[in-house]
Amino acid sequence: MTWMNWTSRALCAAALLCTSSAFAASPFAEGMISITLDDGWSTQYSLARPALKSRNIPATYYLVTDAVAQGWGGYMSLAQVQTLKAEGNEIASHTRTHSDLTSLTPAQLTSELHDSRTWLQTNVGATCGKDFASPYGAYNATVMTALKTEYASHRTINAGRNFKDTVIYELRANDVSSAVTVAQVKGWINQAIAEKSWLIILFHEFTSSTPTRETQYRTTNFTNILNYVQSTGIRTVTVEQGLALTDGLTEAPPSVGTVVYDDAMGSGFQNWSWATHDLDQSVTVHSGSTAVSFEPDYWEALMFHHSGLDLSLYQSIDLWVHGGTTGGQQVRLALYNGGTPLGSISLETALGHPISAGTWQKVSIPLSALGATSGTVDDFYVMDESGSDQGTLYVDDFVLVP
Repeated sequence: MTWMNWTSRALCAAALLCTSSAFAASPFAEGMISITLDDGWSTQYSLARPALKSRNIPATYYLVTDAVAQGWGGYMSLAQVQTLKAEGNEIASHTRTHSDLTSLTPAQLTSELHDSRTWLQTNVGATCGKDFASPYGAYNATVMTALKTEYASHRTINAGRNFKDTVIYELRANDVSSAVTVAQVKGWINQAIAEKSWLIILFHEFTSSTPTRETQYRTTNFTNILNYVQSTGIRTVTVEQGLALTDGLTEAPPSVGTVVYDDAMGSGFQNWSWATHDLDQSVTVHSGSTAVSFEPDYWEALMFHHSGLDLSLYQSIDLWVHGGTTGGQQVRLALYNGGTPLGSISLETALGHPISAGTWQKVSIPLSALGATSGTVDDFYVMDESGSDQGTLYVDDFVLVP
């Protein structure tokens, strides 16, 4: 089988078809964390399991079931999976073969979803296979419709935290690659505690030595994270346990406007940005707890992708920008449909003056000013138009207004 690399997994992630949503922000009684482990690698049993078990921290294992059933090299055995279940961990589905679900025929899609769940229920336990995570984070409206008939939830690889009113088929999770530091994870944990949210973090392979690929994580770093979890007293839950504390929303409720970004990506949006950026920075924020920071350098851009929105339903785009310590960034907002430009405008032009340093400013752009009042939009760019190295720019509260 071919496994996508870290960048490819992010770029291939297809968006859920949904027309409007506000970022969920109803807090839990306390902050929570779920440790999830994808694929079923043998090092999850040999290296991660002892660290989790000795600290009484339950985890959720999303398994590629053919890997276990057919004894693929490098994966856990059925006996090991049964042991994990007996020890109080959740066993969930990650398809039969780890295929990109958006590329399959209807029959293949059904097999990947249904057969994986039924194999887990038959061979591991009747309560297994309730929850699901799509390989590579790749899903679209067709996949979402199909998986809802088989599973109680869907965990994505969209970064952020979850709240009581988060849509349970769009659970956010922070992917811990080899490049992610213990300090970064500690920051995520602190944020979940402060805002009483539910943090889901996901791991793949483990190694006792230096990682040789992005999906490997060093065991000493993993144990340091678990020690910090214990030291903070944050509540540890499996995904199933966390879901039981949510409102159980399966669809996003109507809202005033469609959120592109508001503390996290809006419902149905995927982050396809290639500029250096951080969707989770918490120092320079307009409202809520986080805002986007990015380096608008050498034609690079933030790119937020959706499977398609009807522009005739909207009047304008609102977003807030902060020029950081420099200001004056030359940045353009552009809308596209399938690679076809629909319209664009310089933020300086929309503001009527250069972007200011040290302060937040609201940018309201009528769609008529872009010449984009009808048709479908699927890509939103905030992109450098200087072709040079510019100072950090911050973006928050990015909304399509009816």
